[in-house]
Amino acid sequence: MEGRTSTYGIEPRGEYVFGLVEDGAMRSRRGRERRLVEAGQLVAWDPSAPHSGTAAGGRAWSSRLMVIEVGSLLDLVTDDDRNPLVEVEFPRPVLADQALADGFRRLHAALERPTTRLEREVRLAEWLAAIVDRGGRRPATADRTPRDERALRRAMEYLGDHSNRNVGLNELAAAAGIGKFRLVRLVRDRTGLPPHSLQLAHRIRTARRLLEAGRPIAEVAAATGFADQSHLHRHFQRSLGLTPGQYRRRILDTSRHGGGGRESNPPEQGRCSHRFED
Repeated sequence: MEGRTSTYGIEPRGEYVFGLVEDGAMRSRRGRERRLVEAGQLVAWDPSAPHSGTAAGGRAWSSRLMVIEVGSLLDLVTDDDRNPLVEVEFPRPVLADQALADGFRRLHAALERPTTRLEREVRLAEWLAAIVDRGGRRPATADRTPRDERALRRAMEYLGDHSNRNVGLNELAAAAGIGKFRLVRLVRDRTGLPPHSLQLAHRIRTARRLLEAGRPIAEVAAATGFADQSHLHRHFQRSLGLTPGQYRRRILDTSRHGGGGRESNPPEQGRCSHRFED
């Protein structure tokens, strides 16, 4: 999505957030990091920490924002060639690169207009590979055994298949076929998140799909394992910077004004989101 705003806040859960400031400027904050992002500059936020932004000089800025899901989270523990973002960090998240910015605009337009799934996914893969080459870094990780890889895959599959249930650590470890303490360490080493945060990420992503389909918010909360509507509201806003109601309205507005650019089976990775002030 695109538009003007004066503030935003996102707590990513296994997601990357890419944005382009088109007009004005914002002051970003991530932990102790403070940066000024000016018109024409890109931001590339990895999932390592929450980040937020406020208007520089009190003037709202105009931007395009895209939230990229790392597949279905299962890609985090499978072949690196399937996803250029596996384990990538962006230590310098503000990029001034005209070619990347122009490519981002073209990609953003392709994701919101009627087109084939193949075109969307090719454009997305090419642009992600370019920005990873430009500013990404893969951290050194400890070697994992084939048994570790199998356990990670099984744990991810189990969380995905049972995200609406109150799964315990003993149950998850049994499904993975590995000790619970080793499982927690493996999941955190590979994804940067503990298992319960990955379960929450699955729930948020399922909630997004249901909201995009027009399901009532209370029904979505019940279907995705949240205690109630307010529980969904709190975690949804913390993760994406939008309430469920705001998210659904923005999706509907984009569909009406952007030519109905979403397919019935959208790309697994390509998702756009932006926090606007109501």
